[in-house]
Amino acid sequence: MLDTRLKNNKKALRLAVFAVMLAAACFAFVAAFYKFRVNEYCAENGSGFEAEGFITILFRSNYVLYPEVLEKSGKDIQLEDLYLTFSEESVERVAMNEYFENVARYTGSAEQFKANVIEKLNMEVASIKEEYVSNLAVSTDYCVIDTTTQTILKNTTREPELLATEENSAYAYYLVLCYDQNGRLADIRVKGNNTEQFIKNVQLAANSTDTLCMSDYGKSTQVVMVSDDETAYGKVTVTQKNPQNAVFIYAMTSEQLEQFSWMTEFSSQRGMIANVTRERLYDLLGIGNLYLTFLGIMAVLFAVIARCRPHLTADTAGARLAAELVFLMLFVLSFDLQMNVVELVYYVSEVVRMGEEGIFCTTFAVMVVLFGAWYWGLLSVRELFMDFGSFVRKRSLIYRYWNQIKAFCRRIWDKWKAVFTIEGLDKDVLKPLKRYITIQLIVCSLACCFWFFGIFALFCCSALLYLWMKRYANNLQMQYQRLLEATNAIAQGRFDNPLTEDFGIFERYKTELSQIQDGFGKAVEDEVRSQRMKTELITNVSHDLKTPLTAIITYVDLLKEENVTPEQRRSYLDTLERKSLRLKVLIEDLFEISKASSGNVRFYPVAVDICNLMRQVYLEHEQQMTENGLDVRFDLPEEKLILQLDSQKTYRIFENLYVNVTKYALPNTRVYVQARVIIIKEGIHTIHIEMKNISAQELTVTPTDLTERFVRGDASRNTEGSGLGLAIAKSFSELQGGRFYVEIDGDLFKAVLEWDT
Repeated sequence: MLDTRLKNNKKALRLAVFAVMLAAACFAFVAAFYKFRVNEYCAENGSGFEAEGFITILFRSNYVLYPEVLEKSGKDIQLEDLYLTFSEESVERVAMNEYFENVARYTGSAEQFKANVIEKLNMEVASIKEEYVSNLAVSTDYCVIDTTTQTILKNTTREPELLATEENSAYAYYLVLCYDQNGRLADIRVKGNNTEQFIKNVQLAANSTDTLCMSDYGKSTQVVMVSDDETAYGKVTVTQKNPQNAVFIYAMTSEQLEQFSWMTEFSSQRGMIANVTRERLYDLLGIGNLYLTFLGIMAVLFAVIARCRPHLTADTAGARLAAELVFLMLFVLSFDLQMNVVELVYYVSEVVRMGEEGIFCTTFAVMVVLFGAWYWGLLSVRELFMDFGSFVRKRSLIYRYWNQIKAFCRRIWDKWKAVFTIEGLDKDVLKPLKRYITIQLIVCSLACCFWFFGIFALFCCSALLYLWMKRYANNLQMQYQRLLEATNAIAQGRFDNPLTEDFGIFERYKTELSQIQDGFGKAVEDEVRSQRMKTELITNVSHDLKTPLTAIITYVDLLKEENVTPEQRRSYLDTLERKSLRLKVLIEDLFEISKASSGNVRFYPVAVDICNLMRQVYLEHEQQMTENGLDVRFDLPEEKLILQLDSQKTYRIFENLYVNVTKYALPNTRVYVQARVIIIKEGIHTIHIEMKNISAQELTVTPTDLTERFVRGDASRNTEGSGLGLAIAKSFSELQGGRFYVEIDGDLFKAVLEWDT
């Protein structure tokens, strides 16, 4: 019997050595050639930014930026007019399956199908903007040039537009795509690590359907219209178009390349690709997974041997260890050391730069240790593969001491609950009770030592304690009465009643009552102010709407007269047009502030460079500023201040502020536009924006009232304003998580915007 056991142990030992050596040799052999796989991958794909997947993202971004540059040039465009062409063809009514088996079909009318395609186009462009362009705007410089009008749209103060015709040394990477009047890609200019492969990948991406705006449609897609009885009666061809007469430039400096690679992950499905390092490639190409695969194969083979040939799996010292300790060791060997194995192969291949023999020998030596430890761990839990229930009962510490662990946790929980749970009573109320119990305990303990005299002492102590507790209860009642009187005063509307009396154990409620008193007083004050503002609102709305309406009625009556000359008629019509447009602006502003006040406004946040936006809005009003003799001074940081905001609503905020300056600023004075970043604490910053000017009229309105609806700094209401500009700016700012307020110092008017980041 003993000889048989020794013989089996020798067989098990030889099998273990053979399995470990074979696994280590196979892994080392494969690892020795991974350097060639990495070199091959880099030669084929270049860096991540030169790969076809990232280039596809840039092509798809064109469909978002092209309409924006056209809108900036003043063109009124629709996406379907830019990117889609529909052609209809009537066909003889025939069975769908008989003649059009391989053609897509649509049950409904051609108009419904077109509407669905247009809706899908708009959703696709919105999705591209959210997933791709918002990320590119943060980490990439882009520029779009409309070659027809020479309009330029870009997101940086650098000059990427120079790349359309010449080299710009500021950039380490760029891609220039030039489209002609027919939407063909007429010219490509690139810069990267592997220019030849870069251009090849651009050409592949340009010919791929993945770069189309609607990638699930082809360049030209035919769809048959089918009625409910499966009869085809028409055919619609949808053709997708590229941008025309436009140049698209995407560029990154060396710093942007490094930041982009750290900010993103290698995932072309999400639209973000990193510049992958060679060490990362060893993991991406599977060396870590290969290590786990070898461990898994060894575990499976060991399980089969343990079930079928148990005599080939010898006992080890680990069989006496707790199962949890062995499983922890196996976890560390597998998942915790996975990246260490990747680093090992990378180090010997790239850093030390050993040959194939050196890589094989080094890796083999390390893997013999790791695989040997893995096999030893499997031997330590071999009973798991033979009898799972018995293994858990014998080896698991949690199973063995489960009842004790549960009881211990229950006791700890009950103790903590009893110590820290105080229901219905404050800590100050419990202090006298604790003193009473402590004194009673001491007296009772002493009384037990003196029999008759102890009883007398206990009686006297009880009487004294009763008198003490009665006095305490009287004080408690008096303090409660003071609290009740203060509460009644607030209930009766006396908000100026000072809370100076001592509330005793209720003292901490004095602060809360004071806050309630201040809150009620402020609420009443706000309500009175709100009622006054409502009255003024009705008066102002009536006045502002009545003035142009009266003028319209008057000039209509004048036009009815027969002796009106053509010159007078034209003059009257011009006046009517101005007053009508004035009335239209008033009504539109009224609707917009009403929607903003009710919160019924939809926002589409994107990455917005706030400084660049302020400059763009200023350019739209520069002429009016110059005509009024206003000298605008900018004090903005050079770096980008990126915020997630709705670009259109934010544009409206700054537009209203500039219009307010144009209307009410004193001519021939300076206007200051400032922006700075204020550090609140580590990781929290505030973007603080100020716009200051000198008012032409004396400011008699409070700063709070100026941001209300239909309130103007011009009390005579002789200007063309609606009184809604600052109210709209405030509403749009607050609905986007910002703060807007006005400060007045004499004739100095200052509008302040703040956003936390």
